[in-house]
Amino acid sequence: MSKINMTEEELTKLLAAVNAGVEPAPELAGKLFPTLMEKLGQEGKFDFETLNRIKIPTIEYAGKRSEGVILASAAALGQSAPLQVVRSFGEPGEDGWKNLIIQGDNLQFLKTAYLNQDPLVKDKVKGKVKLIYIDPPFATKADFQGGEGQKSYSDKVESSEFIENLRERIIFLRELLADEGSIYLHLDTKKIHYMKVVMDEIFGDSNFQNQIIWKRTSAHADSTTYANVHDCIICYYKSEKSTFNQQFTAYSQDHLDKRYKHLDSDGRKFADGDLVGAGLKGGGYEYDWKGVTKIWRCPIQTMQRYEIEGKLYYTKSGVPRIKRYIDEVQGQPVMDVWLDIFPVNSQAAERINYPTQKPEQLLERIIKVSSNPDDLVMDIFGGSGTTAATAEKLGRRWITCDFGKHSIYTMQKRILRIAESKAFDAVKKNANYGQPPKAFAVASVGAYDFSRIMNLRENKCAYISFVLALFGIPKEEKDYVAKYKLDHIYAERDGDPVEIFPVWDDQFLYNVRIDQEYLKDIITQSRGRLKGTFYIAVPESCTQVSDIKLPNGSGGEVHFRFLKFPYSILEQASRNFAIEDQPDTAANINNLVSSVGFYFNDKVALKVAKTSKGLKITKFSTPILTRDGAAYTGLSGLSLLLVDIDYNREVFDMEHAVYAKDIPENGEIVLAGVTAITAVIAIDKHGNESKPTLISE
Repeated sequence: MSKINMTEEELTKLLAAVNAGVEPAPELAGKLFPTLMEKLGQEGKFDFETLNRIKIPTIEYAGKRSEGVILASAAALGQSAPLQVVRSFGEPGEDGWKNLIIQGDNLQFLKTAYLNQDPLVKDKVKGKVKLIYIDPPFATKADFQGGEGQKSYSDKVESSEFIENLRERIIFLRELLADEGSIYLHLDTKKIHYMKVVMDEIFGDSNFQNQIIWKRTSAHADSTTYANVHDCIICYYKSEKSTFNQQFTAYSQDHLDKRYKHLDSDGRKFADGDLVGAGLKGGGYEYDWKGVTKIWRCPIQTMQRYEIEGKLYYTKSGVPRIKRYIDEVQGQPVMDVWLDIFPVNSQAAERINYPTQKPEQLLERIIKVSSNPDDLVMDIFGGSGTTAATAEKLGRRWITCDFGKHSIYTMQKRILRIAESKAFDAVKKNANYGQPPKAFAVASVGAYDFSRIMNLRENKCAYISFVLALFGIPKEEKDYVAKYKLDHIYAERDGDPVEIFPVWDDQFLYNVRIDQEYLKDIITQSRGRLKGTFYIAVPESCTQVSDIKLPNGSGGEVHFRFLKFPYSILEQASRNFAIEDQPDTAANINNLVSSVGFYFNDKVALKVAKTSKGLKITKFSTPILTRDGAAYTGLSGLSLLLVDIDYNREVFDMEHAVYAKDIPENGEIVLAGVTAITAVIAIDKHGNESKPTLISE
């Protein structure tokens, strides 16, 4: 049972309500029955948190759902997905932790982490993330104007979709945050004000901490409006216990020269600070000091100590002031306008030629302020991997996500080569980090080998895993058939049996339909032992009844509940599933933000030959189809080509990424340094990738 966590004041109010024979306030009921409230919230029936924040202004738009419905979707709507390790680097420490690069829809990953069932993240992520930084795409397409200065209808929908997509993810992120955790949302000026209202609603306006202004570009002229040179970063705490480590920036030399203009007898520079306390809140101390009577900031005993320590400086009129030495100055506390962090320019040492790359110094400041060594840091819009790389060098654990294969290989390379990157707080200027990467893995969320799943008779286990994943049901290595003395029981949901209707058996697929007689046979086979809920996961075409309760023959009853899905999902999902295509140009690299659903691993065939100017694609094929159901021809199904100039046959270390839009129809690519040990990976529009393919002479 969950522990009741109420203050003395809340307990007093609750007792008063009970004695008066009236209902307690909703927020008290929520704390009195936390488990019930969570369950009701997951079922979308009640949302006490939203009710508790009813006085906070909210933003309303088409398609907005309650928090309870969103959280319930992780389990009830079949939208969670398993994690599968694709490749792993290094050996974990005693605690078994490996940092994670997650390839796939970040919403699927958030739901999996929220359900806290997958072995890769179970009891390691939910409620344990100390810092979240997200830098989602800025949704600039939603800013085109319609007639008379109004946004067109389609743009309004697109705008609301952006807000809801991001809101859904942030609600799950809140559930993953530790009580001491903080979340930073980085946007430009186009959407930040909408999201400020959304974040107030999700976290409570009392947990809003700052809006940080980051000057991301140099000044430039704009003939029609004020030139936009900044982004906004808004910060929220999970609770009042959240971490905040004060950081400092160096004073300018001009400030130091003007302020620290005195020299002590030993040559130390100092500034003089006021010791007079007139008007000081709290009153100050009135006494005579060497003939000068005033109200002072410190008691006479402190003044005497300053005198003994040589810390007093006297003005021409004999008024004492405190010496503040330049070598004792920590610096200026960081404020909410950041002008000292510059974007990654074309000459920057950390530049890795990835669109939207953010500077490490930006993440260094955020991570130092809002986390401590060994804390878990998360970024679900990983991009170039700046958050992961910075967290690694600062001794934090990390998880990052992205859908794009370009991003995944970029982040993998960045972590593998982290020893070559610049260190933070190094004694020697521009010194390298010099440490090997800690253990990490690249894991896939929601990826399946389509060919194996569709060959049901040979791959029954793969089909069972797929169906269980659709409904967020963990697969465990237990003999449920023996436990229940019934065929086709492969899992439990909340302690109740789950039957997977055996479509791998042609007799069931084509001739058997679930009706009341089928259900009665289950009860008969169980010899009356069944009671409570009995789940059946089944294609819609294979059942003729809906949820139903039947007597179990022992004075109780069985509630048969159906987890239905269209059988065609297995085929349609591989062709027309609701995900964006992989980017084929740098300009649309962020199109994947709204990707949802499963994707499948299909085989991509590739052959590449060396040419005098670089390389040429001589063969490319992919089994995926267009949205119209047609086969891709030539290079039309290609999204991206990744190149490792000196492939070692063990780890593909991407050095170049060539987008399909930059590849001519003849497949010839101009690229320097191509040799016989150069390898290439082709990514198709659905994210399937070929094996590393060596260049042929």
